[in-house]
Amino acid sequence: MNLEPSDDQRMLREMLSRALERSSPPARIRLLEDAGHDAECWQAFVEMGLPLLRVAEAHGGAGASLMDAVVIAETIGAFLPLIPAVEVVVAARLLGALTGGADGVAEGEIVTLALADATRAGARPVVGAPVAGRILFRCGDAVRVVHGPFGANEANTGSLATAHVPLGPDVGAVVASGPQALAAFNAALEEWKLLTAAAMAAAARRSVGLAADYAKEREAFGQPIGSYQGLAHPLAEASVDVDGAALLVWRTVERIAQGHAAAGAMVSMAFWWAAKAARGATVRAMRVFGGYGMTLEYDAQLYFRRVNGWALAAGNPDAELARAAQRLWQGAAADLPDAGELSITFEFPASSQEAAAKIRAVMAEHVTPERARWQYESNDFFDKVLFKKLAERNLLFPDWPVALGGGGYDAFSCAAIRDVFADYDWDGVIVNIADMLGKMLMRFGSERAKAEILPKLAAGETFATLGYSEPSCGSDIFGARTRAVRAKGDEGDEWVIDGQKMFTSHGHMADYVILLTRTGESKHGGITLFAMPTSLPGYRCHEIKTVGGERTNTTFYDGVRLHDDYRLGEVNGGAKVLATLLALEQGAGDHFVGPLRAMLEAALEWAAQPDLVGVVPLDTLAAQLTLATVAARLEVADVLNRRASEAFGHGRPAKHFGPSTKLFASEAWLSCSADLVALAAPESVFQAFTPLGRIERHLRRAVPSTVYAGTSEVQRSIIAEAGLGLPRTRA
Repeated sequence: MNLEPSDDQRMLREMLSRALERSSPPARIRLLEDAGHDAECWQAFVEMGLPLLRVAEAHGGAGASLMDAVVIAETIGAFLPLIPAVEVVVAARLLGALTGGADGVAEGEIVTLALADATRAGARPVVGAPVAGRILFRCGDAVRVVHGPFGANEANTGSLATAHVPLGPDVGAVVASGPQALAAFNAALEEWKLLTAAAMAAAARRSVGLAADYAKEREAFGQPIGSYQGLAHPLAEASVDVDGAALLVWRTVERIAQGHAAAGAMVSMAFWWAAKAARGATVRAMRVFGGYGMTLEYDAQLYFRRVNGWALAAGNPDAELARAAQRLWQGAAADLPDAGELSITFEFPASSQEAAAKIRAVMAEHVTPERARWQYESNDFFDKVLFKKLAERNLLFPDWPVALGGGGYDAFSCAAIRDVFADYDWDGVIVNIADMLGKMLMRFGSERAKAEILPKLAAGETFATLGYSEPSCGSDIFGARTRAVRAKGDEGDEWVIDGQKMFTSHGHMADYVILLTRTGESKHGGITLFAMPTSLPGYRCHEIKTVGGERTNTTFYDGVRLHDDYRLGEVNGGAKVLATLLALEQGAGDHFVGPLRAMLEAALEWAAQPDLVGVVPLDTLAAQLTLATVAARLEVADVLNRRASEAFGHGRPAKHFGPSTKLFASEAWLSCSADLVALAAPESVFQAFTPLGRIERHLRRAVPSTVYAGTSEVQRSIIAEAGLGLPRTRA
């Protein structure tokens, strides 16, 4: 698992970045926008040999990989030079493949391609046409070429050098014909989509970064505007969306290299999501600048206009959703470009996949149709039978030391194992909390507590719950009022605990509570954590039913006397322990990828069956668009999740990676379930163990997901602060 570009790719990015900083500053871009082309910048691009980047070595080019081209496209997106870079890189490769060479391109000739089919004669917009020497286009069963000049630039949103060019069966000459020629042209179009998606994501990322920098400097009402949640939260959400777009492009390149069956659909999903995310993000970024963002003197509007120009050059991006659906579920074929060598990978290492295979074997034997129905009907998802099976194989807590009952596996193996649980959509929250308690004991617990609790946890006999939230403070855990006061007891040093906790899920079956208490007056420095046995007198648990059909609890602590040996960490040092807990909870786990997968599977099962009048929903455009949207958002959630796992596994986690995944996936679960229920209404409102009934339950369960483990608002604040460097948006 590796999401770091190769050394050569980093050098390529740095080389082009330095050249564009010199040759294409924003002031020069503004000066030349009417022409839509910068001849000097283009010459610099040519001198670096980049037009021939993807041309095969046998045809006189560099023979670079698709990922190398993605790096170039990302750099183009970040700097917005007025050159048809992506179009020429793609067209030159196509020309070389069809003719055996790309004569003239090395000397600076611009060769571009028409994105629309020209079987029917007519004028079509072609990016790069005003400065191109040749245009390649598809017409019937042939690829044709027409030589310029093609007229002056026509003013357009993106300031791209574009003109309407008459194309058709009587225009130009045939370059090649037949199935192989058409396949090569179609593959070039798919490569254009992927590289343009990479450019859009990079442009939006730079736009959001510029807005964040401005929000740190600009003040209103006596403080930086970036400290206001109304500004910071939309910007944080935009940054997650465009990060997901960039990662989805990378994942698609890997799928192409693997020859994966879904690779063609992923090209369409990557383009659609990049267009959607980038267009939205650049608007949000532009608004951060207020009225200045709308002025031509500021760069924000450049990114907004360029992204729209790229996104709309081939038509409505939503058309890619229908194409993705046809490729995923109706057998539509896709001609794809050769990916070449690839250094990045989202896949877990072989050793981790071997560990996951052990879990998968247990799940395959355990998850019978009867158990699947039980999971659906359960209100607490406490599958002790499964957990005991895993414990017997030292797989319940895979990364614990073998001496303590674990498997001794690394972080990648744990992530791969969680992915198996996600495949089965099997709830493991109570196991995750037990895992957290075990690790807290290993790091912060007394010898007595370790000896008492760790063996029972490892055997699958003891489980835990979290005692964080309270009625008065919610997500502000440092506002906790549950108090622990020192006292002398029969066994020596004890604490007396009084208070109330809310949303103590599994509190009715857990044997221990990871309990957050107030032991001092300082808001952040007066917190102490304990591993409190629920068997102690004074602990009470009352059921709360949720809209999702899940049980949670309110728990009461009435004079509970707890020995000091159950303390986790230093007195008033709970912030340090809590930081570790939160890192474990948010750093590398599956954040609702499993429910998204399960919901899509249920929706496809429903959509494949004829309705009462014989219409198969999957054959309708409405269903295709909705289902493809769910599939695309699932892929984005998955790559964000894998980014967190990869960083965690390499020991370089970023604080905002986990929250980014949690925010995106929980909100996607909510929006997609709502769309699916609406699509299948009115039958989708009934509760039953059927495909539509499962989707209905997903909608109800998705709502709490945006609150549990930190609300979406809290996640946005973390992303704004840790990911964008904005001031704190919370007191």
